Amino acid sequence: MSFKLEKEVAWESSIRGILHRQLFVHPKPLPPSVSLSGEIGLITGANGGLGLEAARQLLRLGLSGLILAVRSQTKGEDASRRLSQEFPNVEIHVWVVDMADYDSIIAFADRCRKLERLDFAILNAGVQLSSFSRCEKTGHEMTIQTNYLSTVLLVLLLTTFMKEKKGREAGKPPIISIVGSDTMYFSKFETSGPILPQLDDPARFSGFQQYRDSKMLLMMFISRLAEQANSDDVLINVCNPGLTAGTELQRDNKNTGFATRLVIPPFVKIVGRSVEAGASIYVHALVAEGRESHGSFVSDWSIKP
Repeated sequence: MSFKLEKEVAWESSIRGILHRQLFVHPKPLPPSVSLSGEIGLITGANGGLGLEAARQLLRLGLSGLILAVRSQTKGEDASRRLSQEFPNVEIHVWVVDMADYDSIIAFADRCRKLERLDFAILNAGVQLSSFSRCEKTGHEMTIQTNYLSTVLLVLLLTTFMKEKKGREAGKPPIISIVGSDTMYFSKFETSGPILPQLDDPARFSGFQQYRDSKMLLMMFISRLAEQANSDDVLINVCNPGLTAGTELQRDNKNTGFATRLVIPPFVKIVGRSVEAGASIYVHALVAEGRESHGSFVSDWSIKP
């Protein structure tokens, strides 16, 4: 790592760096020529929070069709109705996918494969758990299962066929943007031995640390995958909304300490971005950064180390 890059990473992972970007870095305007007319996209975890708001912002850009990929059909249909009231002329579909079930993910990807076109996918579904939970179907800890293993599987399945989809304008590849987190800078799993057994160990589990580690593993995988995938065929990046108030990501806090439950909510309220600002980074990663973002971390409306 060069001295300059090392210095940038040190700043990004410092308390001063975090507070600076949360409080003083604001959304950049999109190029005025941006239009998603004629395009079809999908968003996972799209029934609320950042996923739903990203859908709303993309529809404002003229998106012609949208797939809301959700775990709950009922919640997905409710989100679809809300969007349809704002955008009555757009086709919005609700498809179910369970990110804790490989069979469900494979079936979902097969359904996507049959689409005439799929211009982009935002993989937003994720969890942050306060207590250890093991995925019954795979045996892995649920945070690692959902945020890393299952997301990686879906990325690979989508990558194999999205590059073959026709209908994109010349020189504009399909895009897969996966939601990451700047908390990855604080990841600290051991690399001297197998990683997954560490993360599947209940004795080692710490909820927020597990979330950080899952996002670091995801970034490492996407960075490596991008080396193998030609950005002319499919563009893959990771986007980070930053600390955002008003989402349900931290709703599972029943097993956190009293001090944490007392301090974190007001901190998030003061420092956290609005859902609109956080979701705008998803949109920015899709339409503003281009091929330079391939395999990269898009945060604060720019490409970061």
